[in-house]
Amino acid sequence: IACANVANLTLMRGVRREHEMTVRAALGAGTGRLRRLLLAENAVLALSGAALGLVVAYAGVGMLAAFAARVSPRADEIQVDGIVLVFTLVLALAVTALLAFVPNIGKEDALGEGLRAGGTRGGGGSKGQKRLQQALVVTQVAVSLVLLTGAGLLTRSMQKLAAVDPGLVAPNVLTMELPADFTQQIAPSQLIARYERMQSELGTLPGVELVGVGSNMPLRASGFQLEVKAEGRALASGEAQPTAEYRTADPGYFRAAGIPVLAGRDFSSTDHASAPKVVIINQTLAERLFPDLDPVGRNIGWTGDVLRFIGISDEWRRVVGVVGNTKDGGLDATPIPAVFTPFAQGDFPTGGLVIRAGVEPSGIATAARAIVRSIDPSQPVENVMTVDEIRDESIGPRRLNALLVGSFAMLALVIAAIGIGAVLAFSVSVRTNEIGVRMSLGAAPGRVRGMILSEGGRLVTIGLVLGVVGSLALARSMQSLLFGVEPTDPVTLVAVAVVLGAIGVGACWVPAMRASRIAPSEALRAQ
Repeated sequence: IACANVANLTLMRGVRREHEMTVRAALGAGTGRLRRLLLAENAVLALSGAALGLVVAYAGVGMLAAFAARVSPRADEIQVDGIVLVFTLVLALAVTALLAFVPNIGKEDALGEGLRAGGTRGGGGSKGQKRLQQALVVTQVAVSLVLLTGAGLLTRSMQKLAAVDPGLVAPNVLTMELPADFTQQIAPSQLIARYERMQSELGTLPGVELVGVGSNMPLRASGFQLEVKAEGRALASGEAQPTAEYRTADPGYFRAAGIPVLAGRDFSSTDHASAPKVVIINQTLAERLFPDLDPVGRNIGWTGDVLRFIGISDEWRRVVGVVGNTKDGGLDATPIPAVFTPFAQGDFPTGGLVIRAGVEPSGIATAARAIVRSIDPSQPVENVMTVDEIRDESIGPRRLNALLVGSFAMLALVIAAIGIGAVLAFSVSVRTNEIGVRMSLGAAPGRVRGMILSEGGRLVTIGLVLGVVGSLALARSMQSLLFGVEPTDPVTLVAVAVVLGAIGVGACWVPAMRASRIAPSEALRAQ
């Protein structure tokens, strides 16, 4: 869009200089020499613009990398490297060549005609140049509409995601991940006792209401999935063995995380290591294993050859409760089937802490970390985050896409508006004599404004139509970036077209007003 704008401005400048070029050619400057002159002039402009762009890029890349670090582990790779420098140089040289060869160069035998024309007052360039200028304006509008449509669709997707129910009551919940150190040979009972001590001391902090322990933090998936079987339920022909995530939770986990128990009961202190094996499953797994039955009181168990290698038994475990689904795979993903084992009965008693507070949870993060370190100085503490922050992190990539596309779209809109206004302003300047004659013959200022507005409005309308067609053609490529919104969403398309159309008309209005204020006597005297 920027290159189209610069090409348009260069075409206008070339028209202004047609008389000059004709005289130069008549005085012996050959076509090659004049082209070299234009190459040199445009090279200064293009390379200066490229250099300024690199300065802006160097200044802004740190901010971009810092923002992207929230959603991508590869953010530190964002830099102005050799590839970027080469791309910038090639682009600058390509623009230089384009701008040097687009304008017309006067020929020696055209001197008489050029001098008779008296410069550009009565012309404004060849018909081919005018059509090219108009085509560039139409292209700017069309591409701007495509970008604005993409930004609008991504913004609507963000709004839809923000309205998604994560499946838990998230305010004032702090989470802390405590990764296992497998180099330490510690008995499971000792690990459980250590977690219980952390839980007890964290509960004494001012403002803390509940502390839960579990292998998974709310809204985070572990990826540790095993095949699961249900007693008395045979697989249908061709049906794959159901799978579910293996998770552990203590009696306070679900209440601290804000996950509702839909049926049955929560874990209790009686569900210790020597007690009968029990589990709680989430609603997704309950519907998969027991679609028409009450799952509470039924038995399930792990299955599959992998059990032989990880030390988990395939014994039956009684379902004592069903909890609600949570969006652990992302707000835009389907709920993951999960089986919760009591923390004291878990085969891997490791995980993290979920702290529900009556105050802003970030204020107790430092004290909570200090308590964990005082109990076990060697224990790593990672991802100390509120559940709201985890939720925001899960939609970070979509937010980054929306920010970048939206920024480009806004910049494109500004550049396109400038381009439309510049072309029409130039058209008015070269038609000063014509407009003066019209007004001297009785044309009202409103009619002159309408003439200029219709000229610009026609270009904007063509650009909008092509932009809508382009947006529909590119709809499939955006499908994976959207949530809850169709790529062909008519509301977004109409809203963007109206906004861009209004801005286009606004860009046309300034030169139209200027044209309507031309004094006929001054226009004819200048001619």
